[in-house]
Amino acid sequence: MEETAADAYDDKGRRLKPLMWVALVSIVMLFGGLTSGYIVTKADNFWVNFDLPEMFMISTVLILLSSVTIAMAVKAAKSNQYGKVKLAVFGTFLLGLGFVGSQYMGWSQLVDEGHFFVGNLVDIKGVYGADYTIVYNGKSLVYNGKDFYMPTDSTFKDPIDSRMFNTFNTSSAFLYVLTGVHVAHLGGGLLAMLVVLINALRMKYNSKDSVGLEICATYWHFLDGLWIYLYLFLMFIK
Repeated sequence: MEETAADAYDDKGRRLKPLMWVALVSIVMLFGGLTSGYIVTKADNFWVNFDLPEMFMISTVLILLSSVTIAMAVKAAKSNQYGKVKLAVFGTFLLGLGFVGSQYMGWSQLVDEGHFFVGNLVDIKGVYGADYTIVYNGKSLVYNGKDFYMPTDSTFKDPIDSRMFNTFNTSSAFLYVLTGVHVAHLGGGLLAMLVVLINALRMKYNSKDSVGLEICATYWHFLDGLWIYLYLFLMFIK
């Protein structure tokens, strides 16, 4: 019996979608491991608390908007609205590039503040207590304008600066790793989106065949949700 377009569509979905879900589960496990490592490392080391770069909020707005536009593309494909599919996919691609750009600017702000991927506590710039604080064994250090002390040392007799000298800034390293790995995965999504855009310009997606667009959209929504999770995690788990 001759295979219909609907049968071909269903067959493609059955082949490709399970592979996508395996990939998403792998990514969840990766970031679950990274965030667990973040929490464990934070408890046993000098840890710097500081505000996230303002550009990360811009990143959040951009990626949320991109989820809206890719959803519009899928809806338009289901209605055979080829022009809207093209515009929506192109808009998603541009918003994705904007997200990457805003992440880069956020990293640049971190560098200006002395938070390097491979840096020390002594590299940090700013006013202690206002721009950043340092925690050790769950307790915020006290700075008297010259030296750092444990909060229990009310008479300032035992400075701990010597233990801090050349101490690796673990907190900023984790921030770069978490956001950088996410951007790397989003970079893969942008490549996929470029392929989808080319197919959209060729008017390939319609009510009978939009599997490629749907898979790309699902992956993109996943990256959106992953970023929201990371953003809230980094904001509140201090």
